[in-house]
Amino acid sequence: MLPNDERSREYLRAITGFTRFASETVTPDRLMQHAVAQVSRVTDVGHVKVLRYRAEHGDLLVEAGVGWKDGVVGHATLGLEISSPPGRAVQTGGTVVIDDLPHDREYRLSGLLRDHGIVSLVNVPIMIDGRTWGVLEADSEMPRRFDEWDVDFLTAMANALGCALARHAAEQNVSAAQSRVVQAQAHAEIVLREFQHRVKNNLQLIVSFMALKRRETTAEETYDVLGTAMTRVQTIAVAHDLLSKGKDATGIRFDQYLRALCANINPDQGSVSIQVTAADALLPLDRAVPAALVVNELVTNALKYAFGEHGGTIRVGFDLASNGSEARIFVEDDGAGLPQPRKAGFGLKMIEAFAQQLAGRVTYGSAERSGNGTRIEVIFPVVPGPIDIRHS
Repeated sequence: MLPNDERSREYLRAITGFTRFASETVTPDRLMQHAVAQVSRVTDVGHVKVLRYRAEHGDLLVEAGVGWKDGVVGHATLGLEISSPPGRAVQTGGTVVIDDLPHDREYRLSGLLRDHGIVSLVNVPIMIDGRTWGVLEADSEMPRRFDEWDVDFLTAMANALGCALARHAAEQNVSAAQSRVVQAQAHAEIVLREFQHRVKNNLQLIVSFMALKRRETTAEETYDVLGTAMTRVQTIAVAHDLLSKGKDATGIRFDQYLRALCANINPDQGSVSIQVTAADALLPLDRAVPAALVVNELVTNALKYAFGEHGGTIRVGFDLASNGSEARIFVEDDGAGLPQPRKAGFGLKMIEAFAQQLAGRVTYGSAERSGNGTRIEVIFPVVPGPIDIRHS
């Protein structure tokens, strides 16, 4: 046996080395196997093991070890009774040192230790969060008195091992919790997408029903009303379709939405072109749909009233303020212009109603490019606020 000063340095180096090893990303099996190997090396004890307390079985399982016969590690168990050295360490939470186990009347010699000719041993509990997780045990075939240096070293190793195992368990718990959150989010998105898909299908049924009734009616006013209602419902259906197919089930790529919407509004008007300029932005459903309904009304009005037989161009735009607090949509045409909005129908009351839903403000003016047409803007905040409707 080494002199105390040399043993102290050797034990300290072993503890430091194990602590450094435990700070790396290693499995519990490697941690425990490294610990028993270090204990065996520096104490010159041929048999060392880590025992894990299994409350569900009422025993101690050999989880790691050196010096044991094949089939022991991972399979052999020891009892928890008070006459079992590791059992007593678990029950009392204290160190158990035995100089001559075969002749010690207080303890029972287990078959495992008898088969390996163990005479002297020391058991120290491995604690995690104030509870005994298991036992670190050093077993000598030769008679040996494990002194204070040995006990302190094994206690330090057991504490370091307990901390490392606790950290690994915590990391596993965090990883499992994150995995559950990801799975829950994925499931929620699947459910939400399925819901959006069903909403879109139901809206399509409503549109189909309206189209049927529209074909059946002979009243011109009813025919026009149903046609307007169909385009509004279709605008909402496009939003739910994009939501069901998009990467983010909580928002809509509004630039894609505007292009799809305008293609549906004006698929066959060869004399009128619609140009869409839109910033890339993700808007929540409760912002995107009213904004799109505004565009639908404005483009529909322009198609009805702004142009003669020669047609023209409708420009649709969407952008965000530099600080992201407000969004702006505008529709302008190079046609004849609209009458005073307060005196005209043309769905402008609906525009103001949708703007009010957005807590936005509406401005009316002349087209910037042609000077003859109409330009209508709706500016709305990300967070709803009071509406302010203006005319210029």
